[in-house]
Amino acid sequence: MSKILILKNDKWGDLGHSLKGINSLLNENRDKQIEIILSEISKDLSFLFKIENVKITYLKYSLNIFEKVKLFFKILTSNFEKIYILAPKNIYFYLPLITSAKIFAITINNKNKSRPFEYLRSKLYYYKINNRENRKIGQSIGNLINDLCNNEKKVYPNILNNNPNLSLLFNDNISLFSNFIHIHYKESIFSKNGWSSDDFIDLLNSFKNLNYKTIFTSDFGNFPFHSKFLSKFSNLNFDNKISNLNPISRIHYFHNINIQDLFKLIDLSNVVISPHGGMTILASYLNKNVIDIFDANITSNSFHEFKPNNSNYKFLILSNDKIKVTNKILKNLNKFKLFSR
Repeated sequence: MSKILILKNDKWGDLGHSLKGINSLLNENRDKQIEIILSEISKDLSFLFKIENVKITYLKYSLNIFEKVKLFFKILTSNFEKIYILAPKNIYFYLPLITSAKIFAITINNKNKSRPFEYLRSKLYYYKINNRENRKIGQSIGNLINDLCNNEKKVYPNILNNNPNLSLLFNDNISLFSNFIHIHYKESIFSKNGWSSDDFIDLLNSFKNLNYKTIFTSDFGNFPFHSKFLSKFSNLNFDNKISNLNPISRIHYFHNINIQDLFKLIDLSNVVISPHGGMTILASYLNKNVIDIFDANITSNSFHEFKPNNSNYKFLILSNDKIKVTNKILKNLNKFKLFSR
């Protein structure tokens, strides 16, 4: 059986950009053995590739010299027919020098330093260019990856596995999860733009008159604002696996939810509101209504390289004008037909 290797040891938000392309590749190669190398930090999303002819292995996001040598040895001895470089790390572009496999790659044009340089680029079998020198809005990184992987240029059914194993805490309370808005609090983005955790709570309270409940999540870890959220709101505490849910409450907090449960939470939601990143990228993949919150200091590349797959997508630039931001979110929610009670 022919073998294909996909190199995607990236952050889980970046993995989200590649899902459409990987799905195309898996559809076109159902009779081949496919190995996908993910990063350890996106390991919890490996359930997506629970498919008969797919094998998952893991590498660190940043490879040390030992791991690079080990990877090169694996490629030298594994007789891959094709290799797809979807995480454009410099070391991967040297692979054409050590293997006869056909190398497909996402490359980068950048005014400071392009990847790879011209000689190595000429050794690739086929590549697409993510042109960061182009100030115009071109193809998104997700569409570039799909073009690279979709040899037949077809629209394929989604054969990825969207059904993760859920925790007992989440599964036992799943009946709650209908007709709700999911909003995520990322402290670094909100505080950078003049929002305190109390300001975020005011935003949550502005949703109370909508026809939908609100479930919110926050940064994973242990931070001072966590205690405030746990004391003020009905909650599921995934740290100690305890439900403190109040069924009549309009707002619920899911504390330190794991990735598999979070994926399902996004999938069940009616709207996802979050600072731009893995949360909104996965929501776009799942065709959810999205309000994508961009930092005021966001680089232009973030706009150029991300185009959602879903048409039901809105974005806003976060500022310290809390009333203006709140009103814009409520206006966008109404466009999704979340009318007041």
